[in-house]
Amino acid sequence: MIILALGAFLLLFGLDNRPFWQDEAETACLAKNVLKYGVPRAYDGVNLISQEAGNEYGSNYLWRWSPWLQIYVAAAAFRLGGLTTYAGRLPFALMGLACIFLVYQLVRHNFGDRSWALLAATLLACSVPFLLYARQCRYYSLGALFTLMSLYALREDWQSKTFPALLLCISLGLLFYSNYLLFFSFAGATLLATILLYYSEMPLARSLKLVITVGIIILPGLFFFRIHQQATMVSQGAILNNLETYFGDFFQFMFPLPLAFYLLWRWGRLLWTRAGLSEAPQEKFILFLSLVVLGNIVILTPAPQGEFRYLVHLYPLCAIALGWIVCRAWRYQKFSGALLAALLLGTNWLYVLPMDWLGIINRPAHNDPHMLIYPNLPLTLYISELSSPYPDVSQNLIRFFQTRARPGETILTTYDDLPLQFYTPYRVLGGLGGPIVITRPPDWLVLRWYPRWNRQYDLNESEVLVRQLLSNSTDYQRVVLADEDEIFGNQPDPYFHHFIPPVESLSPLTIYEKKSLSRPTP
Repeated sequence: MIILALGAFLLLFGLDNRPFWQDEAETACLAKNVLKYGVPRAYDGVNLISQEAGNEYGSNYLWRWSPWLQIYVAAAAFRLGGLTTYAGRLPFALMGLACIFLVYQLVRHNFGDRSWALLAATLLACSVPFLLYARQCRYYSLGALFTLMSLYALREDWQSKTFPALLLCISLGLLFYSNYLLFFSFAGATLLATILLYYSEMPLARSLKLVITVGIIILPGLFFFRIHQQATMVSQGAILNNLETYFGDFFQFMFPLPLAFYLLWRWGRLLWTRAGLSEAPQEKFILFLSLVVLGNIVILTPAPQGEFRYLVHLYPLCAIALGWIVCRAWRYQKFSGALLAALLLGTNWLYVLPMDWLGIINRPAHNDPHMLIYPNLPLTLYISELSSPYPDVSQNLIRFFQTRARPGETILTTYDDLPLQFYTPYRVLGGLGGPIVITRPPDWLVLRWYPRWNRQYDLNESEVLVRQLLSNSTDYQRVVLADEDEIFGNQPDPYFHHFIPPVESLSPLTIYEKKSLSRPTP
């Protein structure tokens, strides 16, 4: 109960301190349209929702780019709690809390080790990157929850009982309708790992029935979400780069490199001496989880974007494995176990310092010592952000237009178009969408400091259009705000996330207002 109370505080406190950022706002805007039309439409008669140059929908504007489950979860929350930031994030944060409970339950129920179960749940509850993602109005906590439910069902007697088999099929189906990339990577890796380690527990007829059932569940989505078309974006040339990115992020934010080396050394030694796993079934399960994680990363590498968010559903698996290692260290020598637990719970030193010493750490160009890419006390940074609301760039844009823009006006921005669409009543164009159709010059232009590029590595249409309007016209006056123009708003990726405002200023937020003489009355 204490761990769940801690998790509830860390997940729910100040849930609406910062507004939706671009990706969250996509889900929120589509959910708002569900309340209006019953289905997620990309166009509501005023604004168009897109981050892929208009490829997400067809002629009727029905959303067909990504699965709908997260959208309907957010829509249900808006129906019950109103169109607020807190309502939109609440169900996802509660699912993050459910993940903490399921980690405990999975270990305790299957292995009877209460210490290991408590430690694994605590490690997940105190994992700042997991907390950041679970507090988003996005599919991340859905993916983690259904991953855990699948593992829970897999450890039950699905071979002969109906409920575990049904739970396994439903969990995998819901994982697909949360995010199909997570489904393919997790389901594929889990199937291979199960064949390698638990083949004797896989009756052929029953296994085939489960595979066919899951296939039937996901079949409509395979066609409706046009996965065959999106598969054309798979790039063999991206494999090596994505492999480096995924493993770099994994060791920097999810599983410390020294502990990964420990597992490799241990299992390599056991394999070499043919001694076998000494703590089966516990250690066999840890090896299984490790193979699932490794398989996830390998399967994801051909995808066009090597984004850390596609690994977030693996955080509970890492917490279970880390908890097992700490318990082993404690049983070997109590001081070593306590020290390791303190380092994992209170610091990120084991994650960052070895990567730094080896010269393979990843840091963005615009960084700050108060980020998880530097040695820090993550929970201290996290609580600092909760207690002292961050001057969010999206929030500053929203407040500016809420107070300065007039009804009926049009805003063209190179980024943050979707948060503006959700929080303001104006027509908002630009961002990563397209094509952009304007019949008269927009009343407001926002040229962000950081340029945005499309999948062909060309400047986005909004970037080109804003620059053209500013270079060919004297009708706009520059408004420089005192606020920082950061790359993102409440981006949860620990590679980018700021907890405390950077010491060094990068660029002020700049907006261009159409001069009053050139501005028609709305």
